[in-house]
Amino acid sequence: MKYGYRIGVVVALFAAAAAVPPPLALLLALFAAFFFPRFWEAVAIGFFLDALYAVPEPRWFGFQYLYTVIALLALCAVAFFKKRVRFYSM
Repeated sequence: MKYGYRIGVVVALFAAAAAVPPPLALLLALFAAFFFPRFWEAVAIGFFLDALYAVPEPRWFGFQYLYTVIALLALCAVAFFKKRVRFYSM
């Protein structure tokens, strides 16, 4: 049952990615990354958001995987932060 919650959260996040604004869905995915160890599904949510809503940005030379990069960087920041939070390591 340990993975049942995680699978339920991932399904809910993919549904939210299709229903709510993309920054809110990415924020929910990063919030879930704080509670689950090695939550690489946040990067998959970012890629899903890019597949649904991304257009090439001329100010970034046509780069369109913005949510994927943001999710990857934020996931690294969350992992760094989780190591330094006292109540998380207990």
